[in-house]
Amino acid sequence: MENMDKIVVLIIVFVSAFITWKVIKDFYITKFHKVYAHLIAVITSSFMLLSTMFLFAPKNYQRGQTAEVDLSFTSIVSVIAMVAVIYILFKYIPSKNK
Repeated sequence: MENMDKIVVLIIVFVSAFITWKVIKDFYITKFHKVYAHLIAVITSSFMLLSTMFLFAPKNYQRGQTAEVDLSFTSIVSVIAMVAVIYILFKYIPSKNK
């Protein structure tokens, strides 16, 4: 069961980073050259990857004694909220102004 938590957390982390990369790249590719848009998207998705990994890290981690990930409802809701805000800011609001 412990490995299942790790797999679920990895899937959540990678999917949120990929969605962030895709939304940011699609937004900036219309404004900058595609190389610059890709670099901005990679940097932003890297920060998303790190922040979501920190969300699932246990508070009092001790190597070999506690679980490596802490799969909680609040962490999942936080990740969904972060991705939703990025999606709204970079996908929905700019297209609304056109």
